[in-house]
Amino acid sequence: MKPRRLILGLSLTLIGGFGFWLSWQNEAADDVWQQRRPPASYEDLLQAATRAPLNPRLWGALGLSCLLDPQHLDYQESERHLRYALTLAPNDVRLWGWLGDTLAISGQVAEAEHTLRQAQSLAPNHFITQWRLANALIRVGKLEEAAPYARGALRSNPTQAILMLDLGWRISNGNQSYVESLLPPGLPGVEYQYLRLLVQQQRVAAAVQRWQAVLGQQPDPERKYSTAFIQDLLAARAYEAAWQVWAALPERQPAGLVRTAIYDGGFREPAARVPIFEWRFQQNEAGARLALDRAADVPVGGNALQIAYDSPGPAFYHARQLLALPPGAYRLTYFVRSRDLVAAAPPVVELQGVGNPKWRVRSLPPWRENQPWQRVVCEFAVPPEVGAVELVILRPSECLTPGTCPISGTVWFGGFALEVISKAR
Repeated sequence: MKPRRLILGLSLTLIGGFGFWLSWQNEAADDVWQQRRPPASYEDLLQAATRAPLNPRLWGALGLSCLLDPQHLDYQESERHLRYALTLAPNDVRLWGWLGDTLAISGQVAEAEHTLRQAQSLAPNHFITQWRLANALIRVGKLEEAAPYARGALRSNPTQAILMLDLGWRISNGNQSYVESLLPPGLPGVEYQYLRLLVQQQRVAAAVQRWQAVLGQQPDPERKYSTAFIQDLLAARAYEAAWQVWAALPERQPAGLVRTAIYDGGFREPAARVPIFEWRFQQNEAGARLALDRAADVPVGGNALQIAYDSPGPAFYHARQLLALPPGAYRLTYFVRSRDLVAAAPPVVELQGVGNPKWRVRSLPPWRENQPWQRVVCEFAVPPEVGAVELVILRPSECLTPGTCPISGTVWFGGFALEVISKAR
């Protein structure tokens, strides 16, 4: 009885050991299979594949390791292992894809194309099979042939758009018509990536035209992509183009906006969630409370921005608006009012250059402790190098140290307007 139990125990131990060894083999293969980092070593995979010669996953992982492991970089060995794995699993899409990559990297262009077509035929709608085939065809100049596979790949995985579009741009020498043929219709995210590419390539006018024709017509309730596109234009210092797109948004159409005007100078509109050319308010500065006063009786109508002070604090801005002004001479007018104002340095209005931060014009309202509405006029000239201007309501920059510029009381600003005096020649 005891010998039989001993034999049974040894058998179970062997079976368990074999199962653990087989599990380790599969895990070693999966390290490379799933492209985890760090993957199983070449030596471990070679040993496992030799012990399990009928396991296609191990041979495939071993072949791929010859591409990933810089100590054993060998295209011919990779091809040999992958071809053997395919004899064991001829319908495995991943093996066909890896073999296609190996052949392409090693310069076997025609054979790589044939192999990647085989992979795509096994999984015609999968992202990676279409991606690999489109990529290979583009790189050998078969641009028209690659386009449908590129569209299919991006339809399956839109997040990879910039990589495919950038490749198409480089291989086609910046052929916009060709790159647009790679775009699957009805995908705003992919369309936005194309607009970004155009901006990066300094084709701003083409990007704006494309936005007007396509992305601007597609559903985008939160203006996610259009807002991102405008921000890209601003980052590229294409201020006029950014304003054109912003002014063309559906919610702006009834307003009849003019580029040389201040938007909502009477503070009638609600604060924008993501302000671009709207007013941007600083709401959380200690010692300054901002509010909209609808009963302020501004002489030219509209509401007023009310700022109540109780602060020994340093300088900070209260509100600002970006203006895409062309070079020329302008006249700024606005109205101010105060009550119980006591300040070593009361608030001012500044015009600050965006493209040239050294350029600025300061308007000093004639403050008194208690003052009814007073009209303020400031004339200034925008030079060509400024690019864009920010209109800012702020405490003076001289008040940088807390306690040096105490202020108390309440002030109102309203009725901002801008008039063109003359255009630059």
